[in-house]
Amino acid sequence: MSCRRSWKAKEKKRSYPVLGFDTSFAELSPLGDSIANLIYSLALSRALGRVVGRKVSNSILAEAVVKAGLRERAGTRVDKHKLGDFAESLLAQAFLQGALTLEECVALLEDKLRGAREGELRAASVAAFAALLAQAGNAIWEEG
Repeated sequence: MSCRRSWKAKEKKRSYPVLGFDTSFAELSPLGDSIANLIYSLALSRALGRVVGRKVSNSILAEAVVKAGLRERAGTRVDKHKLGDFAESLLAQAFLQGALTLEECVALLEDKLRGAREGELRAASVAAFAALLAQAGNAIWEEG
């Protein structure tokens, strides 16, 4: 088995009917960024009982990738920015394949974030996204 340098290397494009064109896993990152920020803001709003609009940082996503046991899937020589992109691409693919719904994601994150105090919010966010990414990865890679 050869060692992959990056999850972006030599990747085949696949069709996503909802998009109407073929694209690669790596190219899904910008869409996944928007999805991650939307579900994070919705979950935080529900957990805190007030409207919150927040972006999830690459460092939180990178830690979540590691905690979810997905670090090896991201390849070698990747920094926290690329790990964040990997997490975003994974979320986007799960959505596009119908493996995860908006409500499922928000509910999972909300459950992990509820009750976290301001000082505990970062660690709770990492745990929440780790659980979500593990679920997304299982759904995607079980399909083949």
